Amino acid sequence: MKHLSYVIFLAVVFLMSSCQKGAFNINGSISDAQNLSVYFDKVEPISNTNSIIAKGTADASGSFSIALEEKPSVGTYRVRIGAKSVFLILDGTETDIDISGSLSDISKFNYNVTGSAMTEAYTARIKDNINGALPLKDLKTYIQTEADPLVAMMIGTQRFTQMTEAPLHESISKRLTASYPDLDVTPQYDGFAQSMKRELAKQQSLAKVRVGEVAPDIALPSVNGKDMKLSDLKGQVVLLDFWASWCGPCRRENPNVVRVYDKYQPKGFTVYSVSLDRQRDRWIKAIEKDNLKWDWHVSDLKYWQSQAAATYGVSSIPRTFLLDREGKIAAINPRRNLEEAVKGLL
Repeated sequence: MKHLSYVIFLAVVFLMSSCQKGAFNINGSISDAQNLSVYFDKVEPISNTNSIIAKGTADASGSFSIALEEKPSVGTYRVRIGAKSVFLILDGTETDIDISGSLSDISKFNYNVTGSAMTEAYTARIKDNINGALPLKDLKTYIQTEADPLVAMMIGTQRFTQMTEAPLHESISKRLTASYPDLDVTPQYDGFAQSMKRELAKQQSLAKVRVGEVAPDIALPSVNGKDMKLSDLKGQVVLLDFWASWCGPCRRENPNVVRVYDKYQPKGFTVYSVSLDRQRDRWIKAIEKDNLKWDWHVSDLKYWQSQAAATYGVSSIPRTFLLDREGKIAAINPRRNLEEAVKGLL
């Protein structure tokens, strides 16, 4: 009878301990986090939106445990202890995460995480970079060639924030899209990378788009969907015109452009019009209504996200650039004296 009671006791203890352990468990020992609240959050690093998944409390020694009935899906998370955070990058297969260290060292990445291969890789590389053991150029090589795209994204957005790193983020975004097309962060990061690319182009345009410099080339779809290149017009005097159907000042200026085109087209003058429209039908209707009779109408229908506009540093329209027969910029925004400027180049 005593033996049976002992067996029952062990079974009860086992069941109690089993109830405390979930499909996914975070165990921590943070020496100076006594009695602090601990949160497990889902993190969207690009949109900077976070949501609480579970909550616990560290005991008098700084130890805590959080158990979930289901494993978190692949993505980025954090364990928030007081005002400090330990970031986790999960692949969805993890069952037990262990975190140890001190609260004062968390911001230096001077802590240990086990149970998640991607998190361990991320933490180790950041820590080595902060401590000087891994130079930035080697860290960059790692995220370009070895790191999982999620790890690369996290490291990239934390350690490579200069505008000149736009190509790096664009390449990581392509890998992230290929590996994790269904994650919410994937299109968010792509938007971030494309925005950085446009801003870099605007910065570079300050040096490239100047009178006397060769005009940067543009290749965009025409109204028929076929790409038309600005450089194909070399040998003619060209008015590069940024406009849109929704732009009142542009529409009011169009009759003057048409007048100059009619008068000087036989002598070698033409217009290359880049529309910042978003809707194809409105763009085409405006061309027809304003009688913009030249063939060179192009647009990627991306509104202010147009790469051509970024290349030329266009932040308001109408914006025009007059190119000579060699493809060099002869004048910028020659609206009031357009005819005189064209005559001078012909």
